[in-house]
Amino acid sequence: MVRFILVFLLLGLTGYVGAQEIKIEKSTEKIVYQGKSYYLHTVKAKETLFSICKAYGVSVDEVKILNDKSDNALSIGDVLRIPVVEPFKSIDDKFYYHRMKPKETLYSLSRKFNIKMKRILKDNPEYDVSRPIAEGAVVKLALRQIDRNVLEAELRWEKRQAKEVQQARREEMEKYEKSHSNTFPPARDSLEGMVQQVVGDTVFVIPEVAREQRHVKVALMLPLYVKENKLPLSEEEIPVDTLGVNIRNEHWRLSSRTEPFLQFYQGVLMAVDSLKRLGYTIDLYVYDTERDPNTVQRLVGELNLLSPDLIIGPVYANTYKAVAEQLGNRTIPMISPLSSRGGDLVRFPNFVQLNTSTVSLVEEMADWIVANGTQAHLINIIPDGGGRTGGESRLTDLVRTRLQANGMEDMTNCQWRPQMHLDSLRKVMRLGVENIILFPTINEAAASRTLPVLSALADQFRITVIGFPDWLKFTSIDEEVLFKLNVKMMANSYVDYQGDVAKEFSAKHRDYFYSEPSNVVNRAFDIVMCFIPLVDIERGNTLNVLREKDISGAFTRFRFHPVSGFGGLENRGLYLINYGRNFEIIVKPIVK
Repeated sequence: MVRFILVFLLLGLTGYVGAQEIKIEKSTEKIVYQGKSYYLHTVKAKETLFSICKAYGVSVDEVKILNDKSDNALSIGDVLRIPVVEPFKSIDDKFYYHRMKPKETLYSLSRKFNIKMKRILKDNPEYDVSRPIAEGAVVKLALRQIDRNVLEAELRWEKRQAKEVQQARREEMEKYEKSHSNTFPPARDSLEGMVQQVVGDTVFVIPEVAREQRHVKVALMLPLYVKENKLPLSEEEIPVDTLGVNIRNEHWRLSSRTEPFLQFYQGVLMAVDSLKRLGYTIDLYVYDTERDPNTVQRLVGELNLLSPDLIIGPVYANTYKAVAEQLGNRTIPMISPLSSRGGDLVRFPNFVQLNTSTVSLVEEMADWIVANGTQAHLINIIPDGGGRTGGESRLTDLVRTRLQANGMEDMTNCQWRPQMHLDSLRKVMRLGVENIILFPTINEAAASRTLPVLSALADQFRITVIGFPDWLKFTSIDEEVLFKLNVKMMANSYVDYQGDVAKEFSAKHRDYFYSEPSNVVNRAFDIVMCFIPLVDIERGNTLNVLREKDISGAFTRFRFHPVSGFGGLENRGLYLINYGRNFEIIVKPIVK
């Protein structure tokens, strides 16, 4: 045993020394998206996800979720969004950090603070005067350039607003607690407040009686990592110094691994609240899986006794499998909410995967390209630097096979090189017809190098570029480029932030949690709103019904296909998202 420990320590120290040899150069490039700041880090040789996250002081799991990564694999040139962890400050020695109010623009800020537009754009290169800026986004204003009287008035206003919001929140909670003295209300202050609801393994139960007998039991299994969160001390536990004076300096500490899944929990609570208003009684049991199969195995016995109508989660394959293998009732739908890699989980008949796998996605894309390319000239651009994976490269093979089967003209191949001249690209284009370009990559660096160059030909040729849903998350490509190239892509979900539905949902989320909803929140909301009514109506027949129905949520489309003869289901409900040449985004469901 001692020998084993020594060997383990030796290996650990060796790994630590090796990790120290790789010095990560932190990026100075920042973007602001939906009011949150992120670094854009370009992966270099020998850098690992662990070493990058360590340098920036953030969680590996948080970065994986933020960049939609299912594993730790990185490629040289990958562009990662890394959250900026510094606390928000309204002012420092150089800048005033202004949060955008409704209907504010860069032009109105320029007039209000008496600062030149050129200076605002210089200090905020991530913004463009031609595009609106989201409410809550942060704009830096140089202190030496702005009117100090206006600044002082603005800071006073912010201070008053903060006090009013705090007071309103206190009054709202007091009112709610008085009217719901016998219930356990959902947290409305913050993510931190939600963690305080955790008691053992079960977090939250809604006991309210419905107007109609619509009673559904739901088990929500998430890796909340409750034990990693530092809880505030009770009054009895507050330490004292030698003079008997309280020295409570303990603050809430929320684990970075917990936050994305608490966001998922937020979306669930919002949907539950909406369904309760429609007359549903929902018993919501939330379990902390800790991403540990052993923990999950201990919970399965409780699940079998509970016999829920619906199970959402677990999130990760190893914990999901531990539940699926030991669950007594295989007619209970088990929702895999975030992963797109079913693996051997597809053999379980109650497996329901909500993300379309890459294999299925490229099949749908190939069908659409061939069906809509009969009168077009098809071009396949091969990215430089290995910017495509096996899944994306399979798109080319599928399209070519389908073209041959239909007796259509083969694609024109074009090997992209950074030094490529426009004249070389012109040679593969055709005048008078649509040039449909396949660009099979999910690598942001490859896309940012290639698409702007292609857009220079958009005035001379009719071009449509076929992209991947990952492009929706790219931050280094100007949206104007996507419009000029008439980019089309397929995805399970899309949020129109200018639409009434998204605006109403965001307002409700701000009311409950004082923050903007993430895509994780949107996904969780749609899951609960779509599946609970279906489960209530169909009960033990839900899985069979899912094979036949198309379901649309507020942001997500569901159309389930059997993965195998006796296996589970995969969502292949997709939207066609088109960045049209008229600078309008058109979103339509793909109907087969």
